[in-house]
Amino acid sequence: MKRPFSLLAAFLLVTPLALAQPKLEIVGGETYDWGKVVVKNNPLKLVTLESEVTLKNTGNKTLIIDTIRVGCGCTTPTLESKVIEPGKSTKLRIGLNVGLNSGEQVKNLTIYSNADPQNTGRIMYLKANVVRPITVQPSSFTMPEIKVGEVARSSVTLKNNDTRPYTISMLFPTKGITIDKHAPITLNPGDTLQITATFEGKERGYYNGNVIIKIDDPDYVPFEIAAYGNVKGLDGSDDPSVIKITPVSSTNKKESATAPAPEPPRRKK
Repeated sequence: MKRPFSLLAAFLLVTPLALAQPKLEIVGGETYDWGKVVVKNNPLKLVTLESEVTLKNTGNKTLIIDTIRVGCGCTTPTLESKVIEPGKSTKLRIGLNVGLNSGEQVKNLTIYSNADPQNTGRIMYLKANVVRPITVQPSSFTMPEIKVGEVARSSVTLKNNDTRPYTISMLFPTKGITIDKHAPITLNPGDTLQITATFEGKERGYYNGNVIIKIDDPDYVPFEIAAYGNVKGLDGSDDPSVIKITPVSSTNKKESATAPAPEPPRRKK
C-alpha cells in the first residue's frame, strides 16, 4: 500500500519542476512603430531613430537572453541585462539608422533566449514612415571618369513631397562645377527638378566641389550636394601625385574602392 503514495509524492515533486519555464513578453507588442517622422530642416540630413522597449519575464524560471540578431547593419540593439528573473523586466534600447531614405521603412530583429526551446527566436518588427518634404536622389553628383579635355556630367533630382510650394532662392556651384539651372525656381507640390552638373577636365587628378542650395523657408538651412570625380591623362594614366588605394580581393569576392561619402550638412542651431 505504500507504493501508490510513493508514486504520488514523486509526481507532485516532479510536476512543478517540469512546469517551471521562462516566458518572454515584449511589452507593447512585437511591432514598434515610430509612426510619421518628418525630416523638415534638411533634405540631406542623416536620421537615426531611437527607442526603448521593455522585455519582461512572465514565467516562473530565470530568463536568459542569449543574443539579439538584426536584419541589417542599420539596426543597433543595446540590452540592459541578459538575465531576467521571474516577474522582472529589462530595457532594450534600439537605434534605427534610416540614413537618407524616405517613405515606409520596415526592419526587424530576432531575440534568442532559453524561453524558446526550438531556438527559432522571437521576431520584433521596427517600422517608420519617414517623410521628407523635399528629397534629393541620388544624394550626390557622382561624375564618370574622364580624360583631360573631356567633360563629365551627372544629375540629381529634387522633388517636392509636401502639400505647399517651395522656392529655391539660391543655386551656387563651387570649385569648377557648373550647373544647368538658375534660381529662383518654384517647386509646387509633386513637382520634380533635375539639376545637371558638369566639370571640364583641364588637368589630371581627383576633384570635388559642391552645389549649395537655399530654400525660402526658415526651417531649412542651406545645404550642399557634393560633386566629385577623376580626370585621367590622355593616355589613360592617373595623376602620379595621387596615392591610389588597391582594392582588397579574396577568393570569393572583390571589393572595389569607392569615393568617400559627402559630409552631412550642419544642422541649424
